[in-house]
Amino acid sequence: MLTYSWRRAVAERYNYLNLQVRLPFNERRNTIYAKVRDGGLVMKPLKVLMLNRSFSLTGGVARVLLTFARHCDHQRLELHMGSFRPFAPDMAEALAQTGTEMHVLGDAGNLGPALALRKIIKEQKIDIVVATTLKAYLVAKLASTSKCRVLYWIHAIALVSDKRWKVAVYRWTARRDTLIFISEQVKKLHGYAGHRGCEAVILNGVEDVLSSGPLYDNNQREVLGIPRAAFVVGYTAKFIAWKQHRTLLAAFSQLAHDLPDLQLVLIGNGELRESTEAQARDIPGGERIHFLGLRPDARQLLGIMDAYVQPSNGEGISIAVIEAMLARRAIVVSDAGALPEMIDDGSTGLMCRVLDASDLAGKIMVLAQDPEMRRRLGERARQVALERFGTEHFVKSLTAVLESEPVVFRAAK
Repeated sequence: MLTYSWRRAVAERYNYLNLQVRLPFNERRNTIYAKVRDGGLVMKPLKVLMLNRSFSLTGGVARVLLTFARHCDHQRLELHMGSFRPFAPDMAEALAQTGTEMHVLGDAGNLGPALALRKIIKEQKIDIVVATTLKAYLVAKLASTSKCRVLYWIHAIALVSDKRWKVAVYRWTARRDTLIFISEQVKKLHGYAGHRGCEAVILNGVEDVLSSGPLYDNNQREVLGIPRAAFVVGYTAKFIAWKQHRTLLAAFSQLAHDLPDLQLVLIGNGELRESTEAQARDIPGGERIHFLGLRPDARQLLGIMDAYVQPSNGEGISIAVIEAMLARRAIVVSDAGALPEMIDDGSTGLMCRVLDASDLAGKIMVLAQDPEMRRRLGERARQVALERFGTEHFVKSLTAVLESEPVVFRAAK
């Protein structure tokens, strides 16, 4: 509810046509865009551009941005999406359905995209740019005007901490800007004593995987060449080093003899896929490891899995884990990154030591031998996921941060 201020009272008393109204919000001051007509206030939506490196339905950050576009209040926020690369057709179609405007900046260096973004900011009268990568943040800072705020929404554990020069540039540039972290662990790694701006931890919101239709059943197993009675373990991730496919395959090799019904489903692509496939060919039971590549139906494929694993050693917040929780899957995660914030060991899933293939194999064996435990863990995981990672709380929290920014007033027309 809006609180009357003396500026608002004066405006209504004298029927001023244009007015900067500042109202308190969470101990900060927020500019509300308004025009007084016949003694009443007509609110203008805040114009927000979210800038990401690329947009496809297989990208975790891009899917979070799409979720926000689908569920935010478009009467309060006029949403724009900016990308350095062309939007994937399926993502462009999905964003178009929300009424979100899309802009492609180009990916050649920083200056070209910055000039393109500055033109968009001026023409569209953008109030806030929300950057999701270090490059996006630096480009936004180069492009921003005195009337446009820049926020940095940090989505990964090692987003800026992998090189010293990145840390130095990030800390100097962001010292007065609002920082949004997707987990407490991300905040711990990227927060710093010299930061004078505001900070917020907002857990990613994920749409319920069961709301878009039923998951696949065992008939899909036959389509993929998997026996209906098999014990299926799944993992969805890009094939890069810190996702630890190597650790998972080492665990599989330890289980292959004692669990002859074990089947492993790997969804995704990446630079290490070929070497991982070569590793699979060299281990016992390697023919039971299925490389499915990128799948638009990855969420539906959760239905064929008895368990889901996430052995990575650097997650900020894993969208795939949240989706597995919502699908009532029994889950095993490593104790690295923000994964311990997501899974309560023994209640919503099981936890193994990071980089420890033997411990991971032991946790998978426990689940394979105890269907009742799998059911119990899955039910509790879904309940917690709906409470902590639902779209409503996510959208409200992010909208509140955006609306609390002290943007510069631009007169309503």
